[in-house]
Amino acid sequence: MASGFHRAQLAVPVACILILGCVLPLAVLVVFSVFEVDLDAFTLVPAFSGQSWAQMFTNPVFTFLIGKSVVSGAGTALLAALIGYPIAVSMTRLPVLWKGIGSIVLLTPLYTGEIVRIYAWRVVLGSEGLVNAALKWLGVIDEPVKFLLFSPFTTHLVLLYNNLPFMVLAIWISAELIDKRLIEAARDLGARPIDAFFKVILPLTTPGLAVGVFTVFALAAGDMMTPSLLGGTSGATPMAMIDNLFGTAFDWPLASALSLSLLVVLFAFATGFVTILLRFDGARAVFRRGAR
Repeated sequence: MASGFHRAQLAVPVACILILGCVLPLAVLVVFSVFEVDLDAFTLVPAFSGQSWAQMFTNPVFTFLIGKSVVSGAGTALLAALIGYPIAVSMTRLPVLWKGIGSIVLLTPLYTGEIVRIYAWRVVLGSEGLVNAALKWLGVIDEPVKFLLFSPFTTHLVLLYNNLPFMVLAIWISAELIDKRLIEAARDLGARPIDAFFKVILPLTTPGLAVGVFTVFALAAGDMMTPSLLGGTSGATPMAMIDNLFGTAFDWPLASALSLSLLVVLFAFATGFVTILLRFDGARAVFRRGAR
């Protein structure tokens, strides 16, 4: 009884932070979404109207933007997993010194602000940038390659670059926790390296992979700066629309409805991804061991 009461006391600060930082803002958005706007007085009117939600579900622009955000986040998460998984597993085999160096190199992109990284990519991929200059010098092209900047290609390249460290770190930590004796036992029992990977390493690193997928998906799907500054005419995002509705357009009810809809859709897709990943037997074994 005392132990349970003590755990409850420890949970109180966390619960307060979650309520103030997450639940309360969401509640405010829910309330705003049923208000109306008096454009003559530029005020919000508590009319408890469903007008904003009706506009949200009948306007195909909002559906398109939310779907675009989901596809962008899912694609970035998939590419990050395919690239980051072998990097993370390989890092577990390095000596301690090289692991430290590898972690520093891995986190280097995060040492600068997002704006700095975006403009650095604009310098690299621009018409007079390093890539086009190198291709001209090699005689591969005569004119600058236009798709390298202000295109979906650039947007997803930079999203992948910005979020790859989160994927690698999540999988790396999970891979470091694997008992190496399990791999040795599998090899002793005649398992080939590929069999040991799919039957031991992959299932036991699934929790880290799930965390990485969830994190990268949420960050990439919710990114506003990268598509806006690098996507050109294709850079429209739900976040940019929400920013415009809250600011210039002063349509807070519609902005709140769009924010909540986007949050629900992204959470549903991310939860679905993670649920599928955690159906591996190895993942459940990890959680059962942690529960004990």
